[in-house]
Amino acid sequence: MPELPDLSSLIAELDARTADVDRGDSEPGDLRRLAAAEEIADELTALGARLVGYYVEQARARGNSWADIGGHLGISRQAAQQRYAPARFQLTVGDLIATGALDRLTDRTRAALVRAEQHATRLGSGVVEPGHVLLAMLDDDTLAVQALERLEVDTAGIRNALQGVQAAAPPRLVSTPLGTPARRLLETALVQALKLNHNYIGTEHLLLALAHTPDDPAARLLADRGVTYDRAREAVQAVIDEYLRRR
Repeated sequence: MPELPDLSSLIAELDARTADVDRGDSEPGDLRRLAAAEEIADELTALGARLVGYYVEQARARGNSWADIGGHLGISRQAAQQRYAPARFQLTVGDLIATGALDRLTDRTRAALVRAEQHATRLGSGVVEPGHVLLAMLDDDTLAVQALERLEVDTAGIRNALQGVQAAAPPRLVSTPLGTPARRLLETALVQALKLNHNYIGTEHLLLALAHTPDDPAARLLADRGVTYDRAREAVQAVIDEYLRRR
């Protein structure tokens, strides 16, 4: 078990960071240190949730059910899910890759999720949203982009609209987790892949998942440009057929 920092170590570190707060500052140094302590406490809480979420996600990725997890801990399946499901949503893309939860994704799709996290951080979002995923897909000549071009969609216009959605006051980020809607987008993408008899998840499946989630703002951007689920599916099938012919 790794040795955790004790209280005296944390106090010494915080005092060292704020050693000059009393010099020429109108706010008392002790109050500044209190605020800094609150920030550290929040960071430790978030880190603890990520730690738990990592191992829950890893257990799930390796085939353990919620009933398995609950049984090991002496609680019901429902209690295990209620207790630990929120911790899964503290994980970053890198965390999820490390757990094996994204093994079904193609290399290009995993790279798109990494870029989505970068977009989310740059735009000041506290979590990765489906809009950041769409923006990341547009960064590359993915099958999703080819499908949109086949539908004569103005991808540059979509990009500009997504770039404009920026937080007014970017939060101080320790990490940028994949938000609940983005996690659900991945789950829907898996369903779409299975419907096409594919054993992998590509950007084309993410596009279908977006078109299948009409209430999301990014999905509405697509719908406003005529990208319905049926049209997206036809376009995706066409680009896949064309890709297979070229191989």
